[in-house]
Parts: sequence; structure tokens; C-alpha cells
Amino acid sequence: MRASGQLAVIALLGAAGLGGWYAYQSSGQPAAQQGAPAGARGGRGGPTGPATVEVDTVKTGRIVEVRESVGTVRAFESITVTARVAGVIDKIGFDEGQQVKAGDMLVQLDAAERQADIDQAIAEASRAVALKNEIAIKLERAQALNRTGAGTSAQVEDLTAQLKSLEGSIASAQAQRKAAEARLEDLTIRAPFNGRVGTRSVSLGAYIAPGTRITSLDDLSKIRLDFAVPENLLGRLQPGQTVNAISAAYKNRIFKGKVSTIDPRVEQTTRTARLTAEFDNADEALKPGMFLSVALEVSTKDDAVVVPEEAIVSEGLRHIIYPVKDNKVERRVIVIGQRQGGKVEVVEGLKAGETIVVLGVQRVRPGAEVNARPLGSGAQDPQSTPAANRQQPSRSTLHAPNAIGTAQAAEAK
Repeated sequence: MRASGQLAVIALLGAAGLGGWYAYQSSGQPAAQQGAPAGARGGRGGPTGPATVEVDTVKTGRIVEVRESVGTVRAFESITVTARVAGVIDKIGFDEGQQVKAGDMLVQLDAAERQADIDQAIAEASRAVALKNEIAIKLERAQALNRTGAGTSAQVEDLTAQLKSLEGSIASAQAQRKAAEARLEDLTIRAPFNGRVGTRSVSLGAYIAPGTRITSLDDLSKIRLDFAVPENLLGRLQPGQTVNAISAAYKNRIFKGKVSTIDPRVEQTTRTARLTAEFDNADEALKPGMFLSVALEVSTKDDAVVVPEEAIVSEGLRHIIYPVKDNKVERRVIVIGQRQGGKVEVVEGLKAGETIVVLGVQRVRPGAEVNARPLGSGAQDPQSTPAANRQQPSRSTLHAPNAIGTAQAAEAK
């Protein structure tokens, strides 16, 4: 009985399976879909229309290749004011931080001893001049007497020798006077050029030795900026190139200068070339020792082909762009150059005047037809709206490698 019951169950299961298979074959689809509407068969709907994209015309613009560096400010002229001779400070002619002019007295040392030397030299010269005048009168009389035979030639020669000796004494006294006046001038320390003095290191009445620091003097009407660039730029460097610099102290201000000097030597350790740029600094905003971020304009192209970054798709190391002609898309490999401010320079593969896909590059295929709209026209296609583009950034924005250096691009109007 047990075996016959099992056989009966197996027979029933086999019959049920055979019936289901027969029903599936007769309808051509599973029974669960037999009642579905005819329009729902096949899963997705029929073929869609051309993709809507936004296009723009390729333009030319100004491309400036910029190399970035950092630099240190130094004054256009700068010295440490010191004394040439020892002495006691008698006068201080400046205030700390004061603007002074060339020739202004900064410090006066005690000059009493030097003035006495000058007075002595003047007295010696005056005495020698008086003696010379006296001997000159005697010489004239001796010569007159000698001509009449009342005098002697020996007397004339003696007076002539005395006169020459006194002339030598006068010259010596005058030289001593000039030396004393020069030593007196050493006691007066003057500004050698226009500039601003720093803090002073001495006080009134202090005794200072030669070389003692008194203060500093800096000409800040202009400043020099020292910075370095890689040696591979040497062939493209020249005096007069524009340098833009910014400081953390003045975040919204750009200082503009020119390259003045290119060091003829390359630093062996870093393999960099040192450059010096000069900046006007009428308001003295830049101080010696400040740290600046530098952007050197290496080269400029006024007719470079530029396109929006959104139009470029990166595939590995290649860059792809999609030109549109007669509403059909072409796939083209290009070579890019500099990029800045949402613009990219196209070196090869594209010409000005061509039409390219800017928004919607993710949905186009080579040879496919598109519904082209001008860039910024506000296409109604859901996938080409700004919101959709923000949700799906272009591959060029996410994956494109940065070009060497940076650039500034401005579309030609």
C-alpha cells in the first residue's frame, strides 16, 4: 500500500508539470504575462528621437602661459648706517621710521678736537703767508740793491730760498687743513640716498666705535623680488616679462612688476635659475623680507583656439571633442595646451569657427543625429538641464590631467 501511494503522488506531479509546459508552449509566453497589455510587451518602449545637446562656436582668445613660484622682497637700495670713526654722539638728526632725503644729517659726533685741528692748520697757513710776504719784500729790495751794486748776489739767493721754503710751508698747512676738514666731515653721518630709516641702536652721548650699527636705511619707493624657476625655461626667459605677485597681507591686491635681471648661473642643487623683478611701491605696502606668491608670464598667444572645459572628454591620456555638422556628431582626438578659468587651449585637432557639443557630450555617439541648441538657450531636455549636468559632471572636469603650468584665456569678442 505504501509503495502504491508514492507512485500515485509521483504520477500526479508529473501530470501537473506536463500540463504547465503545454500551456506555455501554446501561448508563447509565461502565463503570468498573458493578461498584460500589448503595448507593455518587450519591456522598453520603441526607439527614441535624437538627443538634445547644447553647442557653441569655437572662438579664438588670448592665452598667457604662467609659471608659478615664490619669492622674497628686498629693498631697491638698502644699507646699515655705521660710523667710520670713533666718537661720542653729539646730535641725532632723525626719528625712527622717518623718511629722509639724500644728504640729510643722521648723526653728528663730537667735533671739538677736529675743529681745533682745522683752526691750527689755518693759523699755520696764515703765519706762513705773512712770513712769505715779508720775505718777498726783502727779496725785492735785495734785488734792487744788487742791480745798483750796493747789494750782493748771496743775499738775493738766500732770500729766494727762504721764499720757496715758506711757499712749501703754506702748501703743507693748507693740506693739513683739508685733512682736518675731511676728518671733521667723517664725524657727520649723512643719508646717501632717499629712503626710510629704521630703528636706531644708539643714544645721545654714547661712545661708538667704527662699524657700530646706528640704524638702517631702505629705499622703498621701488622693491626687488627674488624668485627661482626651473632651468628648462631658460630659453624662454628675457628681461621685461610681466610678473604678478600676491601677499597674504593683501589678499585682494595683485602687484605687477617686470623681470629686471636673470642670474647667469644655475643653482646646481635645485637646478633653478634665479630671477629678479622690480615693482613700483609708492605706498610702501611691500616691505623687505616679505614672502610673495609669484606668477611669471612666460609667453602669450593672442589668437589661440579656446573651448569650454565641459566640451572635452578625457579617455586615458587622450582628449576627445565632438564637432557637429549638419546635425551629425563627429568624434575627434585633440591636443590641448593651457587651461584657466574654465577655458582650454586646443593646440591641434580643431579650428576656429567649427561647432562643438558643450553640454550633453555623455549622450552622443559618432555619426548620430542630435537636436542642437545654442549654448545657454535653456533646452527642455531633462538630461541637458543645468541640474542634470550638475548631477553628472563631464568626464573632462573630473579626469582631465592638469596641463603643465597655468594660463589665462579671454575669448575674443
